[in-house]
Parts: sequence; structure tokens; C-alpha cells
Amino acid sequence: MKRILLVVGAIVLVAAVSALVWLNPNEVEFRPTHVHSFRSTLGLLVVFAFFAGLLVAVLGGVLRNAGSVVGNWGARRSARRATQAGEMHQAGEQLGWGGEVERSRALLRKAWKRHPGNGAAALALASSYMDTGEYIAAQEVLAAAVGEHANDPDLRYALGEALRRRGEGSEAIRMLETVRVQHPHAPRVLISLRELYRESGRWQEAADVQAAYVQTLPAEARAGEQDRLARFRYQAALALHDPAARLAALDELVRSDRAFVPAIVSLGDALADAGRADEAQKLWERAFKNQPRLVFIERMLALDAGPRSRAVTLLGKYRDQLDLDSVRLLSARLALAAGDVDRAGAELDTIERQDTPTVQRARAEILHRRGQHAEAWEALRRAADRLGALATDHRCAICGRLSEAWTGYCDGCERWDTYRSGTELSGARGAPDSIRR
Repeated sequence: MKRILLVVGAIVLVAAVSALVWLNPNEVEFRPTHVHSFRSTLGLLVVFAFFAGLLVAVLGGVLRNAGSVVGNWGARRSARRATQAGEMHQAGEQLGWGGEVERSRALLRKAWKRHPGNGAAALALASSYMDTGEYIAAQEVLAAAVGEHANDPDLRYALGEALRRRGEGSEAIRMLETVRVQHPHAPRVLISLRELYRESGRWQEAADVQAAYVQTLPAEARAGEQDRLARFRYQAALALHDPAARLAALDELVRSDRAFVPAIVSLGDALADAGRADEAQKLWERAFKNQPRLVFIERMLALDAGPRSRAVTLLGKYRDQLDLDSVRLLSARLALAAGDVDRAGAELDTIERQDTPTVQRARAEILHRRGQHAEAWEALRRAADRLGALATDHRCAICGRLSEAWTGYCDGCERWDTYRSGTELSGARGAPDSIRR
């Protein structure tokens, strides 16, 4: 049937063409270019134009199908390469878990090169280098991957971590800040940035990032992080060069947390520096009554060491709530300051822990004033033997770092409110409850 239809169609087409030629016998001039021309009957030209158009349409269809075939082949090839890269990636990760590091890296590198669009392979390869401390290699892999995928936050975050571990804090901060611009509420980015700012001593920026992090937490999980935020703000306040601004920042901090001893001590210092010693004394007195700590007494005595001062009265009234040896040592020092060597010696003799460096130094002072210079030198030698030539009155209860005076923050263990006097530490059975990370 199909053949009959084809034959009939061919006969009709030939008849139509013949009729068209026969009905249009007149010759016309045809110019394919501006130089060439020829003459032919109108019927033949019409037939030629028809078949030429038909040929163009057929060629267009062929080319379109060819393009589709080529495109499909390219897509299939890309999909095949992506599948192979995924298999290599998975196999490389399995080898890594099995401890075959070199084979794992070789497969992960092939997976990444075969399918550069797969940032996961680059991340896995970089993680392999990070695990073995090869941070330069990890950085090179991640930098190349970021070059291919500039907006991939996972790659940028990992690059920031690699830079951080290499000790390039400024570059790590710069990289993580670019991620923060894209994702301002991403907790892990905020935590990493906070720690980088803290390690760099950029306390105000650390506080700003910590404040943003707190906002991402549910209400029931904010208490501890609010505590950390207060401590960052304390360090930021201490770093202010303008005395008035520092005083205002410390005052605001104490109003928000009246149990934070370092802020109270520093606020009193700022008040005293501003010529407001009476306010400083009252602040420290109130704080001492709420939290009997010798640092408040020491600060009050620094402003008024008279025998009838409020600090001396408070010391006697609250001595049962304080470490007795510390009270006795402080009383001995007060007696020495007043020139009463005998009373100072009597107070010192009642101290149980006689071998502490601070006690030995006080005894050396008493012996020196009595003219017993050889015994004074022996006491100083014992103090040096116990704590070394840098023996001081205050030491961190956590890491043992020394300080010439009480300070609210320990650079050694990076904790707050850990410094205690030598006698306090000698009598302590554990870290004070107020020590916080």
C-alpha cells in the first residue's frame, strides 16, 4: 500500500511540475550575483526555487538533529564522568577511613580533576591533609577549589580554617568574613570568627560576633554564651584609650552582671583614676559584702591604709569567711606599713603555711627591719627556691601564670577571675567557683 501511495504521489508531483513549466513558457533573466546572469523559463525557475527551499529545510532538520545528538552525547559524557568521579570520591573516602592515606588522596585528586564541579572531593582531599598537619597542601587545594567555585561557602570556610591552623590569623579572618557576608547567621562561621578575634586580642570585634552568635541560639541555651559575651565586653572596655569611655563601658557591664568580680574591680580602678575615690571605695565595699574576696580589701587599702579605714574594719568583721592565712598575712603587711614590726611578726607567726613564698618575703622584710640581715637573706632564698626568682603575690589558679598584681584575665589559660594571692592558693583545695571560661 505504501508503495502504491509513493508511486501515485510521484506521478502527481511530476504532473504538477510539467504543468507548471508548460503554463509558464516565457523566458526571464535570473541574476544569482551582480555579475552573473542567465535566462530560463519562468516555470523552471519556480520549480527550482521550490526544490531549493525543500533542500534547505531538509538540511536544517538534519543539522538540528545532529546538534541534538552531539548535545546528548556531551551530556551523557559529562554524566558518565560525574558518576566515575563520584565513585572515585567514595572509594577514596573509604580508603582514608581505612588508613590508606596515599591511595585515598590519589583517588580523591583524580575525582576532583575529573569533575571540578564536585567541591566535595576537594573538601575531602583538603581534610586529608588537615588531618596530618599538612596545612600548606590543604590550603593549596582549597585555594584552587575556591578559584573554581568562588561562592561556595563550604570551601571558603574550610580555607579559613586551614589558614587559621597555619597561624595566618588575619587572612583567616578575611576569608571567614567573606563567608559571613553571604551567611551572616551561620553559627559555625560566627564561632570560628569569634575565636580568631579572641586569639588576636581584638576584643570588641569578638564581642560583636559573639552578640550575633547569641542571637542564633534558642533562649534556653543563651545563658552560658551571654556570660562569655560579658567577658569579651570586659576586655573590650579595658582596651579603650579614653578614660571616660572606659569608665562608662565598665559601669554598664557591672550593671548587667553584679557578680563579675573583674569588672567590679576594674570599675573601681577607673573611678579612682577619675578622682572619684569615695565612689570606688563604696563600690568595692558593697561588692566585698556580697562576695568576700581579698582583692576588694587590697584595692580599698591601696586608697586608704589607715588603721581605722573601712577595709581594716571589714577585714576583721569578715575574717571567718576568708582564708585565715591570707587575712593574717594581710594584717602583717598592714602592721609593717604602720611601722609596727612586732605586731607584724606576731601575725606572721600565726600563719599555718609558713613555707609559702609570700610569707617568706614578708618575714624577710620583718627581719631586715630588725637588723637581722643574714636571716632576711635566708628567708628570701627560701621564697626564691619555692617559686623562682619571679616570685610574686598573685598566681593563676588554673595554669600557674605569675603576675605582679591581681588581674582579671589570664593570658596563659585564657580565663577570667583566676588570679589569687599565694596564701589563698596554698590553702585552696580546688579552683574557685567563680572561675569561668
